[in-house]
Amino acid sequence: MKSTYLFFAIFFSVISFNCLAQDPVVIAEEGARGDLDVEPDVRDLGFRERLHLGGGISGLSFGNPTSIGVSPMVGYMATNTTIVGLGMTYQYYADRSGNKSNLIGERIFVRQYVPALSALLGQSYLTAQVENFSDITNPGFAYSNPVLVGIGIGSKIGINLNVMYDLNYSASKDSPYGSALVVQVGGFFF
Repeated sequence: MKSTYLFFAIFFSVISFNCLAQDPVVIAEEGARGDLDVEPDVRDLGFRERLHLGGGISGLSFGNPTSIGVSPMVGYMATNTTIVGLGMTYQYYADRSGNKSNLIGERIFVRQYVPALSALLGQSYLTAQVENFSDITNPGFAYSNPVLVGIGIGSKIGINLNVMYDLNYSASKDSPYGSALVVQVGGFFF
């Protein structure tokens, strides 16, 4: 008799345990490929899916000198952690001595997402860019070519904040930026 009770107790325990266990609910997003929590390998994406468009505001400096720029850019995801790209910049520059410039320039940049850095600061990356400017107000005037290195915080798509140092900055050379420290706000939106 005890063995019959024991059999039914074990039998109903197993049945009730199986009833409580459920398969996970998966909600598929229309047009989604694979698991949405796993970033797809960019090698599996087409050219257009790896291309991102964006822009931002660069060279922010107010006072003496005042500097502000607008920069559209295009980036290409070379790997899951590396974005390379090109950009154009319009930069307004003025100082207290009355010098004013309207600069047009181009730049080449790279962003490298580093897992250890992202673990420390959140979504962050190392960035570097080389720029070249021409003064459309004073065509004979030459500026130094900024070589910027620094750190950025933000996701691959969305708003980012870059804080960089101009390796080519010198107080004796004319720079399109007010100091060696350059701040850029922008990102990729498409």
